[in-house]
Amino acid sequence: MVGPLPHSSDTDLLARCRADDQDAWKILVERYAALVLSIPRRYGLRPERAEDVLGEVCVALVKALPSIRDGQALPQWLIRTATRATWEAARKDRLALTPDDMPPLTGAAPPDETVAALEEEQRVRAALGRIAERCRKLLTLLYFTAPTPSYDDVAKEMKMPRGSLGPTRARCLDKLRGEIEGIPAPEEPS
Repeated sequence: MVGPLPHSSDTDLLARCRADDQDAWKILVERYAALVLSIPRRYGLRPERAEDVLGEVCVALVKALPSIRDGQALPQWLIRTATRATWEAARKDRLALTPDDMPPLTGAAPPDETVAALEEEQRVRAALGRIAERCRKLLTLLYFTAPTPSYDDVAKEMKMPRGSLGPTRARCLDKLRGEIEGIPAPEEPS
């Protein structure tokens, strides 16, 4: 198959994965690892358990590759699969604890708002990956770096005058917004 892998659609990457393309698999995992890991982290699982969930989701994806044809359905499938794997990991962890060690339960299912927020977060990540490197770097520094660096530090890192950050940020946010609007929202299951 032809085409640059990093900018391939999910549908194309899934097809390449079904053809045993390891590069496509690596890009697909890199594209969605943060989304999958965010679910067990939000439930308070330890970092190593969150990594276990990621591994379980990857194994489940390999098994499900023949049935997942539409790349637009992939983020929602990953969220559901990661949520189930997280519940199972949390259940196993609770079984291993004594009653005195058990953390309070936070509820069995994430609210619809949480799922919607995860889907929106993935749309932003996907759009961020499609804008120019300079804008991606600037927005990552300003909005996705913890702790948030000062404007002086961002200006130094970006090698640009501090006074240019605001207008450049505005242009980059406009580009990001355009990309996000071009990404269709996941369809509601019927």
